[in-house]
Amino acid sequence: MELPQYLICIAARHEAAKDDHESELKGLWQKKKKVKSGHIKAKTTYADEMELLEYVIESIGPRPACLKKLSQPALGCLAYLFKTKMESDCFTEGYEIINRLVYDPEQTIVYLNSLRQLQTAGWIHISDPPAGVFTDQPPFCWLKSSVELGDTFHREIGKTSATSRQFTCNDNYLDEVYSYIQAMIREDSIIYKVRNADVDLTTFQPNGWYQRIARRIAVTTRPIQAATLLKTYSLSVYQYLCLVGLLGQKEGDLDYEFDDTNDVTRLFAHGRISRKRMREHLFGEKSPLQQKKLIESKHGSFGERVQLTQLAVTAMLGKLDGAKSAKELQVRIKKQTLFDYEEPSIKKEALLLPDSVMESLRSLLFSETKLGQRIRKQWHATLPAAWGSPTGSTVLLYGPPGTGKTLTAQYLASELKLPLLKIDAAKILSCWVGSSEQNVRRVFDEYSMLQTQLGRSPLLLFNEADQLLGMRGAGEHAVDKALSNMQNLFLEGLERFTGILVATTNRRELMDEAFSRRFTYKLELPQPDKPLRIELWKSHLPVKRLADDVDISQLADMGLSGGEIRLVVERAVRLAAFRGSTKLTHATLRAIAQEELANRMQQYGLKGRIGF
Repeated sequence: MELPQYLICIAARHEAAKDDHESELKGLWQKKKKVKSGHIKAKTTYADEMELLEYVIESIGPRPACLKKLSQPALGCLAYLFKTKMESDCFTEGYEIINRLVYDPEQTIVYLNSLRQLQTAGWIHISDPPAGVFTDQPPFCWLKSSVELGDTFHREIGKTSATSRQFTCNDNYLDEVYSYIQAMIREDSIIYKVRNADVDLTTFQPNGWYQRIARRIAVTTRPIQAATLLKTYSLSVYQYLCLVGLLGQKEGDLDYEFDDTNDVTRLFAHGRISRKRMREHLFGEKSPLQQKKLIESKHGSFGERVQLTQLAVTAMLGKLDGAKSAKELQVRIKKQTLFDYEEPSIKKEALLLPDSVMESLRSLLFSETKLGQRIRKQWHATLPAAWGSPTGSTVLLYGPPGTGKTLTAQYLASELKLPLLKIDAAKILSCWVGSSEQNVRRVFDEYSMLQTQLGRSPLLLFNEADQLLGMRGAGEHAVDKALSNMQNLFLEGLERFTGILVATTNRRELMDEAFSRRFTYKLELPQPDKPLRIELWKSHLPVKRLADDVDISQLADMGLSGGEIRLVVERAVRLAAFRGSTKLTHATLRAIAQEELANRMQQYGLKGRIGF
């Protein structure tokens, strides 16, 4: 444990233990008062004080090496002096330190002698007492003498910082700030809180944290994105800690409800007036967190629950192109956005669709090439100005389950050599009023951000689109109005979309016509006919490990979709492995295929030829 953190822990825990001890004494005094009339003084002896201090010091863990020669009273005095200096830069007199440690005034001399030990070792500097003090002889004159941190302290602080002065990366810096916030949460001590109602919150710096971090930032040569927020957005330390706390909660690094404005206010301030000022400082209309759109209301009225905007997330985490691998990039995008990320590799031979659909897909692929974009631009120049032209490509794929809608999106991303961002409607829809609308905004804002950060336009795959883009009604209920607002936001997003979006649905008839008009391509992926089913069976079956009795034509007569065929083959392979077979037989494939058909009929009925 570093020297500053160790001393702060001593002061914080001793203060808490002393309060608990005083409460116990008060309870004992009240109990005795009921038994016997008259005044009973519950006195704490010096042995009790030493026992309390010893318990506190031992509970913290190993001392830093530089402190091992100091006595326990000396450690207590140094800890409270350091705490006092972190709270205020004003002069500190000896009695202010000792008063926090001593119960029995007769034992003051023990702590005065510990000041002598600290002075001799250079940990503190004690100035001459002012004129008129009752005595000019140490150690009693030190009660009214100014006490400052000495050269040894500053030298050891320098050594501690020098061991790891530079931050290695943005995450390393954030981990350091998370550690400080975690200490605030864990200790929940008044030493971390603003308790002076008159303090200027815009310049107040708690516990010297900012100075220590600033010194490390000053010697760090590589750019640390999260550290620039304080200056870029003119934030106070507490406003900045609020943002980092929200980020830590979002990423699971901090177990505290920073999105609850009441909890954050209580964490940062002590006392009714101080909490009121802190709340206004963090979340009021004049707060840069709100004015510069770094936070927004989460659900409910503003001021109850808040969340980071994508602007704030990007400002703290920076660009994603610094990821060392596709896997790291995938993790970072999943943590920072609503999307799942993948880099598919689907060959053209894996996609078996009707010729008309394949031609449309090929035209889309060509239109996204540099040549295609140049030709499109020439064509657009001849279009009427009132018409305009979309710059993005939007595709609606509809048809029964198992016909290859998701595979088609993966194929497009593979051919264009683009990453694929996937999102389901269930991630957008929320039971909280207002949250779904915010999620729709996030989809388009985060996509735009990733376009900038990745330097290209990923393919956005929006599954189960009918859940969100269904028929709009004119209902008067709050839920109906919220759904209508959400859909209007999605329409606006499609209007200005500049990338590639693929939406899929099994139920096109449920789609609102207004959304249908926003898609450049509307491609039906129907149930495959028999020639196509034969090709699908051939593409999925291990041809070299088929028994002689396998009749692919008969299997194709069963009318399975591509997705169902894949599942049949997968189950057959597992069953053969379990049985120790080296070949797939016709009987096995047919039996499993019949089970798939039975499941389909049970779910959709005789008319439901729409797959599984």
